[in-house]
Amino acid sequence: MTRRRRSPSLRLRVTLAAAAVTTAIVVVIGGALWSQLSSSAYRELDGQVNTVSAAVQPSISASNSQTITQSTSQGVLTTVRLAGVKVLGTTTTIPQQADGVTDLTIDDTRYRVKTSSVLSGQGLSGLATVSVAVPLQPTLDRISGQRRTLLLASGGSVVASAILGWLLAGLAIRPLRRLADRTHALPSDAGAAAPERAALLDVHGAREAEELAAAINELLGRIDTERARTHDALVTARDFASVSAHELRTPLTAMRTDLEVLATMNPGPRDRAEIVADLQRAQLRVGETLAALEALAQGNLGGQPMERVDLVDLCDHAASEAHRRHPEVTIELDGPTAVPASANPAGIRLIVSNAITNAIRHGRATRVMVGVHPTSDGPVWLTVDDNGRGVPQEERSSVFGRFVRGAAPISAGSGLGLSLVAQQAELHGGTAELTDSPLGGARLVVRLG
Repeated sequence: MTRRRRSPSLRLRVTLAAAAVTTAIVVVIGGALWSQLSSSAYRELDGQVNTVSAAVQPSISASNSQTITQSTSQGVLTTVRLAGVKVLGTTTTIPQQADGVTDLTIDDTRYRVKTSSVLSGQGLSGLATVSVAVPLQPTLDRISGQRRTLLLASGGSVVASAILGWLLAGLAIRPLRRLADRTHALPSDAGAAAPERAALLDVHGAREAEELAAAINELLGRIDTERARTHDALVTARDFASVSAHELRTPLTAMRTDLEVLATMNPGPRDRAEIVADLQRAQLRVGETLAALEALAQGNLGGQPMERVDLVDLCDHAASEAHRRHPEVTIELDGPTAVPASANPAGIRLIVSNAITNAIRHGRATRVMVGVHPTSDGPVWLTVDDNGRGVPQEERSSVFGRFVRGAAPISAGSGLGLSLVAQQAELHGGTAELTDSPLGGARLVVRLG
């Protein structure tokens, strides 16, 4: 397995970014200063050359010999020519040049040379040519020194920026490091340590760290909720499986006894018919129980899709199916022509079907009326009235439990019908209850939403 390469730290990234930005600024500004140093130094040198040239021009002053002597002591060369012949100047002669400024190497020394043509005077007649040469090396040395200083200052700026970025980034990410350390220190059983976790994640110093701590705490809270929900679901599943096994054991035991009688004994035709009928009833009960258990399990898993439906149309279909199964019972629908609502179609049909079956099987009803009653504030009420024997007051809450039957059941059943009704009502954000019916029997009232 290839080990994943570690990403650079935020502190290192900030440091490199600060160094890169500083380098870019230094390059731009330093480049301009680099050329400016040379231009400034040469302008200063040209000013010196102009000053010396003006001082030695014979038309300005009679003390040119003294100026020439002083210029020689400063390393400056001068040469005055008349008609191309040197008449005044230092020992070292400047080569004859055209008027203007140029760089020359004289006796292995570089000079800045200016040549000017002026009117002669002080005993000289005609047009004189004055050449002045100032040593170039001091200027070049000064330029080099200034450029070295610029390089050192630029490099120091980059290094100082990187160090400052490293220090400031360290201060900036300190709350994040503290949050990471405290997150690592969280106990593994986060659900049992929620207060301790909240105290550990109470990090201040940077808004980003505070927001991240709040997000982590919220995420762990959702994990706690899901963990508790999963634990409750597992407990419910274990209890559900235990009770289901107990409820199925009775009909399966009866079926095994009947099968053993058929296999070991030779009953007469009448006894055989009774045993077969008993097996069919037991098989039907097992099938109904398994179907109800499957419906309950699907409801427990949740996630039933809600869609926009017509409740009156769904109830009408459920009532029609129930009437086909029980043609001897009058089943009516009471309500407006249409009631649109957000619901699960299968869940609504399950509520109505189980309520009708329960009224007929256990209440011995001969007339059932299904009602759909919308309200102006949102909830919709479903009612199932019958003219059966009703449900005693003390049993009206308990019969919604799983595998709970009335104290004096008329017929066998799984005891899950009303449990399914209550479950579907809850999944639709409502409740279910039993009251007295205007028809004389029981009324099932289901609130949706």
